[in-house]
Amino acid sequence: MCIHRQPLVSFVYERGWRQNFAGAGFPGPEKEFDMAMQYLRPAKGGILIDASCGTGLFTRLFARSKKFRGVVALDFSETMLQQAQQFFAEDPALASSTPIVAVRGDIGRLPFATGSVDAIHAGAAIHCWPNPQAAMAEISRVLRPGGVFVASTFLTPLAPLGELFGDQTVRPLSQALNPFSERNNTFRYWEEAELKDLVATVGLVDYQRTRSRMFIMFAATKPQAQQDRQWRSK
Repeated sequence: MCIHRQPLVSFVYERGWRQNFAGAGFPGPEKEFDMAMQYLRPAKGGILIDASCGTGLFTRLFARSKKFRGVVALDFSETMLQQAQQFFAEDPALASSTPIVAVRGDIGRLPFATGSVDAIHAGAAIHCWPNPQAAMAEISRVLRPGGVFVASTFLTPLAPLGELFGDQTVRPLSQALNPFSERNNTFRYWEEAELKDLVATVGLVDYQRTRSRMFIMFAATKPQAQQDRQWRSK
C-alpha cells in the first residue's frame, strides 16, 4: 500500500509531518500559498484543482482566498480525503468561502474533460507520483489554453551546491549520492533540469521557478491555440 493511503500518515500529516519539510528549505504553507498565488494570478476567477491535495492544507487556503470560482480537492488516497473533509467541516471560515468539491482520482488519469480547468496546483506532491510523465500529460490535457500549472517539490540534496556552482557541475556527484533514483517509484528527488524537461515535453511553456536549498516551486502555462500549433509543428 502507498504510504499516503495509511490512516496514520493522514492523521499526522498536518500534526508534525509537513512541518519537517522546513529542514529542506520549504518556507511553510502560508508563504508557499502566497508564492503560488503570484503564479496563479492569470487563473483568478476560474476553476482550480488542488491535485494530490492530501489533507487539504492548501485547498483550504485557496478556498478562503475567494479568488477562484471553484476549488477541487483531488487525491488518490481515501484516508487523505477523509481527513481533508474532516478539516473542511471543522473550519468555520469555509462556510462563506469558495465551494470545495472533494474528488478521489488518479493523477495519471484525471476525471476531468479536456480543456476544462483554469489552474492546477500540486504542493509537495510530484516527488510521490508513480508516473510523473503520465501525470503531466494529463495535466496538460485538462488545462484550458492559458491555464496555469504550479507545483512544489524536493530537489536533490546537493541542489544548494548547484545554486552556487551550477547544477551541471554537481550533477555527477548528485546522481551518485541520490538515494531515491528513477527506479524508485515511491519517492524521488528532482534536478531542476528534469522538471523543465517534464513540463516542456507535454507542451507547457513560460517556465518560471523559485528555489531555495532543496525546495523548488515552479510554474508553467498551457499555450494558447496558436502557440500550441507552433509547438506541435516543431
